[in-house]
Amino acid sequence: MLPGIKQFDLSGKAAVITGGSKGLGQAMAAGLASAGAEVMIVSRNLEESQAAATKIATDFGHKAIAHQCDVSSQADTETLASSALEQL
Repeated sequence: MLPGIKQFDLSGKAAVITGGSKGLGQAMAAGLASAGAEVMIVSRNLEESQAAATKIATDFGHKAIAHQCDVSSQADTETLASSALEQL
């Protein structure tokens, strides 16, 4: 588990993190969740997104949703926006 951000409170807020399944994206998602935000982890690989979302939800106790999206595809990004609005 990452140490978290205790400097501010994001309770009641939501974030969509593209590239959030690993590396810096996952660290950003974890940081936002540690401050209280619900997060949507977006990646081209759904399995990686699901693994990251499960870890973040378990570590921080906040809603973390996985979503598969290729951000170079307009159709995918439109679906992403709709899904984020519905689920978060």
